[in-house]
Amino acid sequence: MSTPAGPAPVGFARRPRTYFDLIVAAYCVVLVLSNVAATKGVAFGPVLTDGGFFLFPLAYVLGDVVTEVYGFRAARRAIVTSFAAGLFSSVVFWLVIALPPAEFYQGQEAFETVLGPVPLIVAGSLLGYLAGQLLNAFVLVRIRARTQERHLWARLIGSTLVGELVDTVIFCAVAAPIIGISTASDFLNYVVVGYVYKVLVEVVVLPVTYAAIAWLKRREPTYGPPGAAAESPAPAR
Repeated sequence: MSTPAGPAPVGFARRPRTYFDLIVAAYCVVLVLSNVAATKGVAFGPVLTDGGFFLFPLAYVLGDVVTEVYGFRAARRAIVTSFAAGLFSSVVFWLVIALPPAEFYQGQEAFETVLGPVPLIVAGSLLGYLAGQLLNAFVLVRIRARTQERHLWARLIGSTLVGELVDTVIFCAVAAPIIGISTASDFLNYVVVGYVYKVLVEVVVLPVTYAAIAWLKRREPTYGPPGAAAESPAPAR
């Protein structure tokens, strides 16, 4: 007797083995959370910053890892994807605030106070993030084209110096009045502290960034051999 045929196998799209999608997910989470946290002004004595100060630098660490391992085009894709996630979160918060609260809900005013500035914060953050991250990726691959696999520290720090400067100035110009910074001296404090802090974080976590890049290069099957020509940034189509 012939055995009855079982159900036909179900077809699915094949997902290539890569860690890129996990890094992009982390990118999106870091950006969205840092935008919400940035609505709170924070003071450590005379030092002024915002609540996202400890989180946002991680976006540049992730950006360096993506650009170094996957190239400029992949970094641009990750940046645009996280940009879209941040924009979407802003629209969601705006819509939720606009919805009429239930009679039993007592937190509308507090909800608006905390999350009301988020769309404005996001506007400054996304503008700075887009410009800064793209510059960060561009500078890194340009340095890599000259150094190949050597002097990783130089391209990590060099790209951060450029990208973080543009990002910080744009973001602070938008966010400062929202979180209550109104004088020129406080604004300068906000910009300088933010920029120096972000660059120092990059330097401090260099060993972690080195380890993450080395780990990914060993495990990504499509990564080019050492000494291969670095990818040059191409204009967007």
